[in-house]
Amino acid sequence: MAILPAKIDVGISMIADAREGEFISALEMLRKIFGNVVANPGEEKYRKLRASNAKIAALLATRGVRALLRGAGFEEQGDFLTMAPDTPTEGVEAALAKLEQQAVDRAGAADAEKAAAIAERKALAEVDNEKRKIMRMQIEDDAAARKEPGWTAKAAGVKGGKAITSCSDIGAQGGGG
Repeated sequence: MAILPAKIDVGISMIADAREGEFISALEMLRKIFGNVVANPGEEKYRKLRASNAKIAALLATRGVRALLRGAGFEEQGDFLTMAPDTPTEGVEAALAKLEQQAVDRAGAADAEKAAAIAERKALAEVDNEKRKIMRMQIEDDAAARKEPGWTAKAAGVKGGKAITSCSDIGAQGGGG
């Protein structure tokens, strides 16, 4: 079968939408498959994948993997995906290179996302620190005001410098309502 660069591109774009864990699992398995084909181009056992094998079936369940394998030169023959002995390994190498680039792109996006989250947390921390600084200044102002003669408390539970001890002190006699 011929190498199909368009199928490789379609497979890569579909794999790009996979969840992180699914992508990493597919990447590791495809690295092994493609690496074996490139390292041992004459070995038939590396050019034949049994679709009923549990690991291969799990790999093929990932969107885009089948298209990527077909683009690299594998073709479906019953329960197997095979690559003809005369199929050059350039398709496998191209698929592997694009897959590696996808992994690099994902890592870069994850790093950028982490950096954005860190920047956001830093900005929130700065806002909190500003609020704390204002609160400290208010506390210091209150402490200074307390030292002045004639100061009276303006806190909850105090009415005209006299502590509130009963409901009648604030005008709530409970006359029904």
